[in-house]
Amino acid sequence: MPNARPVTEQRLDEVASYERTRRDTLLTAAMRSLGKSKYFASAYRRVGPRFDPWLMRVTHGRAISRVYGMPALILDTVGARSGLPRSSALLYLRDGDDFAVVGTNFGQLHHPAWTGNLLARPDAEVEVGPVRLRVRAELAGQEAWERLWPEFCAVYPGYAGYLERCGDRTPRLFLLHPVDE
Repeated sequence: MPNARPVTEQRLDEVASYERTRRDTLLTAAMRSLGKSKYFASAYRRVGPRFDPWLMRVTHGRAISRVYGMPALILDTVGARSGLPRSSALLYLRDGDDFAVVGTNFGQLHHPAWTGNLLARPDAEVEVGPVRLRVRAELAGQEAWERLWPEFCAVYPGYAGYLERCGDRTPRLFLLHPVDE
């Protein structure tokens, strides 16, 4: 019997196929423009974290990738203090086989809870469109930050404004490494 490809490799191929369905739309341009506004960030941080994971799960990511036109995933972690499952919809970049995510928290002065969850328990899962993958999180170092931050700002210019509003806090950037099941 020939060697079968590892499940993780097959799923990464499915993710790549799904990613090719992403298209910029008029709403993409609007989100990129509005995202720079402090007022938009203030309003969206109250709605997006509750609405986006639901919308992404119901549409298997199509609403975010095809309507918003941005690469988004759902990150499933375990609460650092509560031990309860937590889901966060996040924009991401691909870095080879890894997924890079950044915790800007819409420019607030504190880190988002999901980053603390990953620091406490780095084993998590991501859902990219219809594909689920187990991942292990690694807090990125300065080299990765300097290399990836401009790419995050190119995907979503609102990140630059978030960084300005973060004060002395540097957002945590994580590399999510797929792990075999």
